[in-house]
Amino acid sequence: MNKKVKVVLGGKWGDEGKGKIASRESKDADFVIRGTGGANAGHTIVFEGKKIALHMVPGGIVYPQTKCLIGQGVVVDIPVLLEEIKALEKMGVPDVKERLKISGRAHIVLPYHKALDELYERSKKSPIGTTKRGIGPCYADKDNRIGIRVYDLMLPREKLLKKFKEAILFHNTLLYANNIGIFSAEDLTHEYKLYGEMLSSMIVNGDVLTREAIEGNKKIVIEGAQAYRLDKDYGDYPNVTSSNCVTGGTLIGSHIPYSAVKETIVVVKGYDTRVGNGPFPTELKAYKKEDYLDKAIFDSKTFIGDLIREMGHEYGATTGRPRRTGWFDAVMLKSAKYALGADYLCINHMDTLGKIGQEVGYIKICTGYLYKGEEIDYYPDDIEITEIEPEPIYTTIKGGWNVSSDVRNYNELPKKMKKVIRLIEETTGIPVKYIGIGPDNDDLVVRYNEI
Repeated sequence: MNKKVKVVLGGKWGDEGKGKIASRESKDADFVIRGTGGANAGHTIVFEGKKIALHMVPGGIVYPQTKCLIGQGVVVDIPVLLEEIKALEKMGVPDVKERLKISGRAHIVLPYHKALDELYERSKKSPIGTTKRGIGPCYADKDNRIGIRVYDLMLPREKLLKKFKEAILFHNTLLYANNIGIFSAEDLTHEYKLYGEMLSSMIVNGDVLTREAIEGNKKIVIEGAQAYRLDKDYGDYPNVTSSNCVTGGTLIGSHIPYSAVKETIVVVKGYDTRVGNGPFPTELKAYKKEDYLDKAIFDSKTFIGDLIREMGHEYGATTGRPRRTGWFDAVMLKSAKYALGADYLCINHMDTLGKIGQEVGYIKICTGYLYKGEEIDYYPDDIEITEIEPEPIYTTIKGGWNVSSDVRNYNELPKKMKKVIRLIEETTGIPVKYIGIGPDNDDLVVRYNEI
């Protein structure tokens, strides 16, 4: 089998800058695929100097030679999708509707899923902090076999109406009991039949599309959503997303066999960030106000967590929520190596890490844990049971560095940066091939013979 599939995945809790690598790999790609998640994930892309945040459409759509597929593992928010198509066309991206395809087996996020999402969050003593975009309830309907798929929009009206009646029967009972408005199967059928007509030319059998691409020796790039610690099995349950966003789940959602994969690139930052609740062993202190983190004032009282947030501009692109911040955890990444099938690492924000080191006077990398009185080299999966968070064992590098975003040769990078990279490689066992040294997609050093 021709191996021309490249998979780009997040190595921690998301927001790592996967779009930088996905964009680079998509420049000469034939197909770009999104395989998991929904409108709760996405990234900002640039087309002719203009930026747009995409949550449904794969970012590779900006390259006119690509075909893009929203795979069977994605839960599709159709109004969001249509708005993105419209915005892309307005920007001048060519032939969007002709090049964008949607797997007929993908499930649809519906208005009642969003109402349920908000209800579930409100009813929990310890809310997860979801985006309330209906992702979890949609995946739950899929598992309960009452989900509405993209293919269903092509059914005769009466058959689609029957499916909607069955789907909302229990949901309406729950919503009504909690004084939330109920949903009409007739109204939903009318609205989504119209959507089906709008999207009909894009709906495909994803298996056939990807098989032809693989057999035709086409280059395929898979844009992963979320990340390792958010996977519903590998992650910090229950503070996880609702899909398997590690490599195996992403490939299934993308209609791609593992045997076709050439390279899996795992993306992280030079420091760690997390949005929402859950364990974070290397988290640093930050000011808090009403559960939101204030922007730091750079003085002697500023916590390092605030400093990292401000220097890295760590606020959610979709929600604007401030991210929790901490030092780089290499042990967690070592645990992710086999779950992700990691061939190479991309470490973004290495320029920012250098500036943080200059400001603070040092940089720390977590290279081990103390857990239940023992030193371990893996991320424990029983934290919720023990109620003990592993204590980081740090290796400290004094000072920091400056690096020009014009640098493209690994040998020209600052010595201390290369020392940090070697330390991460030694701890994780994963070679670092890509180093992000600036905010733009092209601000990237690629190692070849140096690995």
